[in-house]
Amino acid sequence: MKIGFYGNANNYPFMLARAMQRLGHEVVFVVASPETLNRPEHRYPDISVPYPPWIVDASHRFRWHCLVPGLGRDGVFTHLNACDAVILNEEGPALARHLKVPYGVLLTGSDIAVFADPTLAKTLKPQAFDHPRWARELSRRFLPTSFILRKLVLPQRAGIESSRFVAFLPKGLVPTIDLLLTDIGVRPSQRAELLFTDCELAPYVHPPVNTVVRIFSATRMTWLAQPGTDLTPLDLKGSDVMLRGLAMFLSRMQAPLDIHLVKKGRHLKETMTLAAELGLARQITWHEEMSQKDVLQQFQLADIVLEQFGSSAVGIAGLDAMATGRPLIANGRPEILERVTSHSSPILQATSPEEICAHLQRIVPAADLRIAIGRASRAYVQEFFSSETAARTCMSFFHSKGNLTCEAG
Repeated sequence: MKIGFYGNANNYPFMLARAMQRLGHEVVFVVASPETLNRPEHRYPDISVPYPPWIVDASHRFRWHCLVPGLGRDGVFTHLNACDAVILNEEGPALARHLKVPYGVLLTGSDIAVFADPTLAKTLKPQAFDHPRWARELSRRFLPTSFILRKLVLPQRAGIESSRFVAFLPKGLVPTIDLLLTDIGVRPSQRAELLFTDCELAPYVHPPVNTVVRIFSATRMTWLAQPGTDLTPLDLKGSDVMLRGLAMFLSRMQAPLDIHLVKKGRHLKETMTLAAELGLARQITWHEEMSQKDVLQQFQLADIVLEQFGSSAVGIAGLDAMATGRPLIANGRPEILERVTSHSSPILQATSPEEICAHLQRIVPAADLRIAIGRASRAYVQEFFSSETAARTCMSFFHSKGNLTCEAG
């Protein structure tokens, strides 16, 4: 089969596309965004610019250029309509009416939480350009809320509703999105509960021999609720909870930690201020924003990985850390994951500083225990959350309609 993709938020669709290729399918992949995080070379060392023929770079200074006729949209759909089926991400569902082939939707965050919510349309205007103040001012002047509603939000909702399948995180992880999908008209039989990563790209690596236990978190520093903005529960990572848990461990155990964090997130300044107030500043090494390739390397250097402790869900970073063989401390939402897998999760569950501290007290002094948890984590991700499993799930929705031939491979 020939499967087309449009959109690549955080390289999540690209992971699925690579899995499709491993299953024997031909892939055409349209990269729509100039943002570094949404480009495959940011994660995959074997992908570089100029892209190979199966990857189409349709990015433009105007982030939503395909919403407007004459900015390359016809060429994009020439590629996609030559496929047997298409999977849409980012603003892709808003463009579904231009498709002549079956399609599914892979949702990753803002494409449903913001792009498909009419109440947040006005928050999108400054984001129409991923460029400096002059561009944002142009967007405010020339992209009124009525344009956003007419060209993006309402078509996005219609595209989601009419798709063969709607893939998103397991039900219950983000209740506000579950309600929004119901409001849009997504049927239970249409919903695909997906959470996955590329285990081949994150192979198991035996932990290093660090003199001081090394802690790493790649999760963005976004944790203050700001009503009236585009922040959603999925964005809130509980970074303050993480810092308080680390500080509690250090005060109780009087043992050093080598803490590594990344300078990214909506509340970076507030996070650094809190770290100083808690006496953590000297314990933390701050890294500039890095590529996903560099994040994978940081997992290999770490002994323990921390993820989100807020109202979000464990994502690619957490799964990659587990696939690498590192114990993961996070709000892993075990009540949801155990429903999906029918197995206990090896994630060290924590939603409070006290729980983070307790896990650290147990595993920091015990290298053998960390290794055992890491190996169990790797096996768990491989069995339940591989990109190949997700690819087979998506293909099953196309095949169930009787319009596509049997799966390759």
